[in-house]
Amino acid sequence: MAFTRDRVTWIAYALLAWFAYLQAAPGLVVSHLRDEFHLSYSVGGLHVAAFAAGALFAGLSCGPIERAIGRRALFWLSAAVMGVAAIGLTAGRSAEATIGSLLLMGVAGGLLLVTIQALLSDHHGERRAIALTEANVAASVAYVVLIGALSLTSAIGVGWRAALLASLVVPALAWWSGRRAAIETPPVAGASGGRALPAAFWVAAAMLFCTTAAEWCIAAWGASFVEDAADVSADASVTLMVGYFGGVVVGRIAGSALARRHTPHRLLAIALVITAFGFAILWPAASSLQALVGLSLLGLGLGNLFPLGLSVTVALAPDRAQLASGRAVFMTSFAVLLAPLTVGALADATSLTAALAVVPVALACAATGLTLVTRAQARVVASVD
Repeated sequence: MAFTRDRVTWIAYALLAWFAYLQAAPGLVVSHLRDEFHLSYSVGGLHVAAFAAGALFAGLSCGPIERAIGRRALFWLSAAVMGVAAIGLTAGRSAEATIGSLLLMGVAGGLLLVTIQALLSDHHGERRAIALTEANVAASVAYVVLIGALSLTSAIGVGWRAALLASLVVPALAWWSGRRAAIETPPVAGASGGRALPAAFWVAAAMLFCTTAAEWCIAAWGASFVEDAADVSADASVTLMVGYFGGVVVGRIAGSALARRHTPHRLLAIALVITAFGFAILWPAASSLQALVGLSLLGLGLGNLFPLGLSVTVALAPDRAQLASGRAVFMTSFAVLLAPLTVGALADATSLTAALAVVPVALACAATGLTLVTRAQARVVASVD
C-alpha cells in the first residue's frame, strides 16, 4: 500500500514541528535569561530541566489521560495548554516565573509528543516508519526556523519573546483546518504494563537515554559554550547555532533516504562516529569558524541519533507501539532533565568546557548499548534460522 499524507498526517507534522520549535527554545534563550536575571549556570540549566521534568511526567501519565478523555481531546487540549505556557514564559519577569512556565510547557508538550507519535503510528500502520521519519525532518526544519526567527527579532530590536509568540499561529491554523479531522484512539491490543516489554527494549531505551543526553548537552549549552569560547555576544552565539540545527536538518534528510537501503543499527553506528568527530572539533574551539564547523558536524550526527534510536527501540516491541513510545519519551525526557542540570552544576564547580566532557562519556555508553542490542537481535535471528 502506498504511503499517503492526508490531512491528519499534515496536522501531526505541523504540530510536531511547533513542539520542536518550542522545545529547542529554552536552550537558546537561556543565555538571554541569564543576562536579564543574572543567573548562575545551574539556575540556567533549570529552565531546560523544567521542560524535561514536565515531559517526564507526561510520558508516564499519557496513557491514563488518553483513556479518560480520548485522543482527540488530549491532542488539542495539550496543544492549547502548551501555547498558554509559552505566553507565560514570555511574560515572566523572574526565574521562578519562567521555570514554572517551562514546567507546564513540558507537561503539555510531552503529552502532545506521545499523542502525535501514537497517532502517526496507528494511522499509517506498517508505513509508520516513513511517517515518523518525515515528522522528525519537519521537527529539524523547525529548529532552523527558530534560529532564523531569533536572529530576525534581534536584528529588528523586538527581542526573543516575539519569536516565541509568533509561533502560536501554527496551532491556531492547525486547529482551524483539522477541527473535524478523525483523531481517535484505536482498540488497545496486547499487554499494557511496562513489564510486557522485553529486556532488549530496556537496553535500547538506555542507549536512547545516552544519545538524548549528548544531544541536549549541546542543545542546552552549545550557545553558552560558543559565547565563552569564541568570545562573542549572546545574539552571535545563538546565530552560530544555525550550524548545529542546519546539520540536524541535513542529517535527518540524508538519514531518511539511507534508511530505505540500510539497517538503522548500521546508520546509528555511523551517526555516533560523526558526532564524536564533531565534538572533537568543537570542544577546543577558540574561534567562531571552528565552533561553526564543530557544531555543523555535531548536528549532522546528533540529528540522526533520536529518530534512528527510536526506530531501533520501538521495533523491539512492534505490537505495543503506544506503550513503547510512552516509555521512550519517559527515558528521553529523563535524559533532557538530567543532562543539562549535570552540565550546569559541573560548570559552576569547574568550567563549561570541562563540564561538556559528559558528551563523549554518553556517546561511549550509547555505543556499548547499540553493540549489545545488535548482538541480541543477531542471536534471535540465528535461532529462528
